[in-house]
Amino acid sequence: MKKLTLTFLFICSMLVTFSQCNDYYILQDGTSWTYENYNGKGKPTGKNIQKVKSFEKTTSGFVATINSTVLDDKGKILTEGDLEMTCENGTITMDMRKFIPQEQLKALSSYEMKIESENLELPSKLTVGQSLKDGSISLTTEGSPIPMSMAVTISNRKVVGKETITTPAGTFDCYKITNTSYMKSKIGINFSADFSGTEWIAEKVGFVKSESFDKKGKLNGSILLIGRQ
Repeated sequence: MKKLTLTFLFICSMLVTFSQCNDYYILQDGTSWTYENYNGKGKPTGKNIQKVKSFEKTTSGFVATINSTVLDDKGKILTEGDLEMTCENGTITMDMRKFIPQEQLKALSSYEMKIESENLELPSKLTVGQSLKDGSISLTTEGSPIPMSMAVTISNRKVVGKETITTPAGTFDCYKITNTSYMKSKIGINFSADFSGTEWIAEKVGFVKSESFDKKGKLNGSILLIGRQ
């Protein structure tokens, strides 16, 4: 369940100016980036490779399909699928399905699902002290022999400062954003958990790093940008 709290797997790349809609995410076909996942002790647990599968400009921004491949620490593919990112009048909208733990999504995938979501947003300009829109998603199976459901809420998103972050992909001046997350699920047994998270986002790069913590403040895991093209 700790995989739940690895917040925001974002798209990062250096691209041509004409496609820009948001200062933090500038996309085009074929752009790719790689993230390393770590557990609470700092041990690598796998990678997430993201690639822009399709990109379409609109009158007010763009619509992009992002292919996401999750690998374990031995390079074996665990899951693969497509997510959507849109930009309209400078505001990025993120597909909330990326915040469902992959192993849980896989358990639900053999049944027809009813999905309701309120997607996260990222404006074109960030300032310290700024509050950002909450996001939520709920999935409920239809026609399964045992009722199964899952819900995730990400709230209290706030820009709390600016920091310089160095990763294998480079050194970036980032905005630091904190949030709280709540998850509940019913897949055989009932489960619920509260988490908090911190993420770092850089202009023209996007998501650079995130850390997640349990309700006692113990580090659960982290994600780090290690490469981009």
